Parts: sequence; C-alpha cells; structure tokens
Amino acid sequence: MKALRCAALAALFAVAALGMLYLAPAQARPKQNERISVYAPRLPKQAQLVLHGSSNAGLMRALILDYQRLHPGVEVRYSHLDTQELYDRALRPGNAGERADLLLSASTDLQTKLVNDGYARAHRSPQGQALPAAARWRDEIFAYGYEPVAMVYHSGRLDPAQAPRDRDGLLRLLRRADRPLLGRVAVQDPRDSAVAYFIATQDAKLLGPGAAPLLAEFGAQRAQPYKRMDALLDRLGDGELSLAYGVFGSYALQRIERGAPLRLVLPRDHLLLVARTALIPRDAPHADEARRFLDHLLSPRGQTILAREAYLIPALADIAPPQAYRGLLGAVANPRRVPLGLGLLVYLDATRRRNFLRDWNAALGADAPPSRAATY
Repeated sequence: MKALRCAALAALFAVAALGMLYLAPAQARPKQNERISVYAPRLPKQAQLVLHGSSNAGLMRALILDYQRLHPGVEVRYSHLDTQELYDRALRPGNAGERADLLLSASTDLQTKLVNDGYARAHRSPQGQALPAAARWRDEIFAYGYEPVAMVYHSGRLDPAQAPRDRDGLLRLLRRADRPLLGRVAVQDPRDSAVAYFIATQDAKLLGPGAAPLLAEFGAQRAQPYKRMDALLDRLGDGELSLAYGVFGSYALQRIERGAPLRLVLPRDHLLLVARTALIPRDAPHADEARRFLDHLLSPRGQTILAREAYLIPALADIAPPQAYRGLLGAVANPRRVPLGLGLLVYLDATRRRNFLRDWNAALGADAPPSRAATY
C-alpha cells in the first residue's frame, strides 16, 4: 500500500512538473498582437534602434532601409503593434529590451496624451522646426505624414459609374430601394480599436449634424464592423463586401498596387487627414539614435520616401503628395488636417467616450456583431 501511495505521489509530481514546463514557455512567448521585423546592419553592428509602430512593416521598410544606407552600422528592430498596445507599453516600465526608442502611431490622441502626461522627450532640430506649426506640439510630438480617411469599393461588386464621390452620394446609395449595400458595407469598430475610435470621433466632429444620419443609414444597412483595416480590406478584396467607409488610403493603395480590384475615393465634400505622429519616449534606451531617425523621418529626403513608398501625404508643404492621390486631391473641396494639441484629448474623457460609443452602438443596432477580427 505504501508503495502504491509513493507511486501515486510521484505521478502527481510528474504531472505538476510537466504542467510547469508547459506553462512557462506560454508565458514567455511574445504576444500575438506583435509582429517584429529585424533589419540587420550593413556593417558590423555599432548601434541599435527600436521602433514601435502602428503601420504595417511594409509601409516603413523603404524608409528604414534608406536610414541604414546613411547609418550602415545600425540594427533596426520594428515592432508592429496596434495603437492601444503601443500606448499601454509606453506607460508600463520594462527592461531595456522591451522599451522603444521611438513611437510611431496613427492614434494621435493617445500620442498627445503621452506627451501631456510627461512620457515624451523634447527634441529640437532644424527638421522639426521646418514643420508647419499645426504639425508639431511642444517639440515633443511631430506629424511625419497624413493619412486620408477614404472610402474604398470593389469595382466588380459596385459599378464605378454609380460609386459615391462624397457623403451625399453615399447616402443616396445607402437609401436606394434595391438596397445594393445591405450587409455588404463595412466600417471600422471604435469599440475595439483605438485608432478606429479616433477616426470615428474626428469624422463626427468634422461632419457635425451630418454625422448622425450617416451612422443611422449604416445601421439600417447592417454595416459590418471590423477591428483591423487589414482584415476589412481582405474581405473587400475577396468580394465579400462591396464598400468600406473610413479606411486609411495607404492601406488601400497597398492592395491596389498588388492587383486587388479596389477603387479609392477621397470624399469631395470633406476629407479628413489624420496625422501619423512620432515621439521619443522619456525612457528611450537609445535616445540619440531615435533623434537621428526622427530627423531623417522629417527631412525632405525622408518625406519624399514616405510619400512614394508609404503613400503618406507629406507633413512638409513643399513635398509632392503620392502620385495616386494627386488627381483625387484636386477635386476635394475641404481637406482638413487634424492639428496637434490639447484639443485631441477631448474624446479621451471617460464620459464622452461612453456617450459616443453608446450612440454608435445604438445607431448600428444593439445586436451589432463584435469585431470581425481579433488583434494581431
């Protein structure tokens, strides 16, 4: 009997040990919403630069490689994160290997909050001072390019001759008796995505009284909410959707360049231009390298690369916008660049956020489905 008890205890300890072995690697694995790209130096490694960004790596690759041409001994590590995770990581302490040297984000409100709360370093340079006043704030946050918030449609699912060119045209299409967009129109989900929330609040502010009727029509057409632009554009490119509203132009142009049957529309009535911003965190391990990269980002050379390769509208006024936008921008009546500053913190107020999301959810229906894709 004693031998049996000993054998049972030994078995239990073995199971427990195996459990610990199984759990430990799971805790050590990188989170699923992080994608890391490492760009090896061209010469023996002399320095390191860690970038945390919300752009997918493909949009930043050309700029990083150009920086390494000028600084061939620098290894660059780029972590692609969603904007909320990027912000959360900046708040919590971590070892040097987990901290970023530069934060690059399209959630301009969260970036501004980091600056306002003392989590950023000041950086003063000729490149920063050359930006328009609305593209920098307190010498701590800098707009390095602007994303047009666009409509995108599938040219095989929606006749280009009938595609909307502005929001009035979109409303007419949504209200057509034959309901061509029923269940086939997509929007970003502000409940689950920080950047989607920022875009939605800024769009509502821009449209004023026109925001509520448009949102109500999305609800009537059973619009599909998505957390990630990539997932939304996958479904649109596959023809499962016909039209998407509130998408960054750069993501759509990436797909179009690869042959997706998509068409981009920059709304002619009002065009929201959201800043992609950069800041150096207070505890950046390689702050000097971050300063050099930031200056490259803001230089005419860097701005030209971002326009050509990342489809961003440059922050510098004398650099031409991407070729794909030029004809479309000429037809836009009111391009609106979101200015940096304390005004961006308004919708981060807990009460305002709760009220905004309550109204959004009510318009799309109390049973609006959850986001169609999880975080990375």
